[in-house]
Amino acid sequence: MDVLKVTHSGLGFAPELAFVNFPVTLFVAESDLTPLKERIEEFTYGLTKWEPEVTETAILTPPKVTVEGKDYEEAVANMNRLFLRNQWSDGVPLLPATKERVDWILTGTDLPRDKEIARVGPRGGIATVESIAVPLAMTGGRPEYLPVLIAIVEGLGDPEFKTASWQTTSRGTFLVAIVNGPIGKQIRLSKTFGCLGPDSQRPAGVRIGRAVRLILQDMGGATPGSGTMSCYGPNRTTNVVISEDEENLPAGWEPLNTEYGYARGTNSVLLNVSCLAVNMWRRGNYIGETLEEEQDESFDVVAWYMRIPPKSYPVEGGGRGKGSPVGIYLINSLVAEQMASVGWTKESIRQTLWERTHTPLAEYLTYGREVRKLKYDNPGIDLATLPDPMPMYEKPENLLIAIAGGRHPSQNFWLGEGRAVCPTAEIQLPAIWDQLIAEAEEDLGPIPIDP
Repeated sequence: MDVLKVTHSGLGFAPELAFVNFPVTLFVAESDLTPLKERIEEFTYGLTKWEPEVTETAILTPPKVTVEGKDYEEAVANMNRLFLRNQWSDGVPLLPATKERVDWILTGTDLPRDKEIARVGPRGGIATVESIAVPLAMTGGRPEYLPVLIAIVEGLGDPEFKTASWQTTSRGTFLVAIVNGPIGKQIRLSKTFGCLGPDSQRPAGVRIGRAVRLILQDMGGATPGSGTMSCYGPNRTTNVVISEDEENLPAGWEPLNTEYGYARGTNSVLLNVSCLAVNMWRRGNYIGETLEEEQDESFDVVAWYMRIPPKSYPVEGGGRGKGSPVGIYLINSLVAEQMASVGWTKESIRQTLWERTHTPLAEYLTYGREVRKLKYDNPGIDLATLPDPMPMYEKPENLLIAIAGGRHPSQNFWLGEGRAVCPTAEIQLPAIWDQLIAEAEEDLGPIPIDP
């Protein structure tokens, strides 16, 4: 297990790259600390006197890669082999990010190409406007996608989002981005049937999401087995990048971004992270029930899925913070209309699900890991004083609701186990935005009509 790598000279050591190796057993209770004591000088030097060879501050631009072949087809094949050998690829073939293609993608923003947008953890790679455009070019993106991708990367750099943490976890995390505003329809983001992909009529989300994956890997260092320790991976090469179905919101319902201070109609994106994606069958028993009865039975079904214990329980010291989001509940617009017709609102849906996900205290106390963590986070806690039933989520506000999905009454979707903070960013459009959308219609045809 490598725990220190430092280039040094002096203290009697020859200048070299020192790999200080220690067995894992060194870090368990009552272990033998002799290996540490024998090399304590190297630790001391690395922590107190080592200085980097490079001391200037600047945005470093890596050298461009030249790939050759007897023709274009062979050059592209050689490029993909090179990317695989260097672990730059996500394993799926990529298009060449030629200067001409990257320059075309950059017409999607008025920002200078060398402007720093974020540093992506844990590696801390610097995401500039140009370096963000490169993976978008490689995934077949278009200029009108770039403003959304820049806003997403801006959120990745939010220190409260703790990108370095969920990038390196052993859990199977993937990014969720919900876009609001007219830009969703303009660039053909999915919001209806098949909105989590694939959707050949609305390719923007898949290509933006895959560009995000390359950024997380190549700038953030999330290479399986080294940067990211996810045991299984999330099976989301494209992440989740969708638009809320604002055009079909029921009367009186507001878009998701208005809960974060944006005016309705503002182009913005909200980020969360999920490692729990569940397609939930929401209908009742079909045998003579009224709409109200069907909805009541559906709440029981949905709450049953959501009662899976979150990683951190919503109690003081649980690690999430009061009222923090822990998941996004997707309801399609047809179901939302039906529910609104009998008086439901986003607020009352949240309240009802929050109440129905409470768990009898006796059952909760059988969750050994959760109880042990509760005791660890809250020394001296009296388990008899816990509420009965026990809430799965501290407040109804923990459950974010977005309207998206195909207009059919049978299904809804839960993207659970989210982060404590949901970064948001306003999407900035270039001066030639209308021209870009017109060119997209020439290339792709008319914007598809939602079913």
